[in-house]
Order: sequence, then C-alpha cells, then structure tokens
Amino acid sequence: MKEFTEKFPSAGEVLGSARNVEELLIDGNAALFFDGRPLILRTNAGLIPSLRFDEVVNTLSKVVVDMGAVAHVANGAHIMRPGIREIRGTFARAQLVAIVDEKFGKNVALGIADMDSESMRSASKGRVVTNVHYAGDKLWNSFTAVKPT
Repeated sequence: MKEFTEKFPSAGEVLGSARNVEELLIDGNAALFFDGRPLILRTNAGLIPSLRFDEVVNTLSKVVVDMGAVAHVANGAHIMRPGIREIRGTFARAQLVAIVDEKFGKNVALGIADMDSESMRSASKGRVVTNVHYAGDKLWNSFTAVKPT
C-alpha cells in the first residue's frame, strides 16, 4: 500500500488504521476492502481509489460535466470536451481526476486526464478524460452485491 499512499497521501490515516484487509477479484481486476470498506481498486489503470473512498476522491481535481453527459459517463463513456461545464484545480496529463455532475456535485466517475488542465480549458472538442471507474461499473456493483470472504 506504500505505492498508493505515496500517490494519495490523504489515504494514509484510513489505511494505516485498518485491522482487516480483504481482496475481491472481479474480471481480472480487484477491489481491496479495508475493515469492510471498498477503498482501493487494482485495474488496468493501476491502483486507484474507489468512488467510495471519499477521503481521497474529495482531494482530486474535478471535471464538472453537464447533466446530459452523466448518463453516458455512468455507462462507461469517456469525457468529451463539449460536455464539460467547469474544470476545478490544476493537473497534469495522465493524472487521476474526479468527474462530478453539475447539479449535485456528486462524484460519478474517476478518469485519467488525456491532457493537462490548461490544455483542457482551451480545448473545444474531443475526448479529454479516459473513464476508468464509474458508478455502475462491475467493480462498483460488486461492492454491494458481494462481500469479500
């Protein structure tokens, strides 16, 4: 977990105090549960926080999408520049960002930035964030459907 806490320092206290760690394998990916909470995912994108790891997700830069984009993002679509309402924070290309809806400010996905924040602000079209974890994906659905053993 050192690799994860170096990348996401806000995770240190929560992970360090966990008494029980369990792993649930789902289609070649894994969800790591700490004291029953699904906090870390092992995916093709590497180790990332789950959308339920608020202590980490809430520290990420945010890409705010319009409500018309939310249903597409929640079906795994990548984030296209026309659907973005606001970019909060400064980030580099390939950095993890949170995708939030404009109406409620709810985290609906996590993505890898295809460009840095300044380039994204000046872009007018095209894919700008690769969706890597979203509410409703297989890992997300596993959190409530299956408890690790």
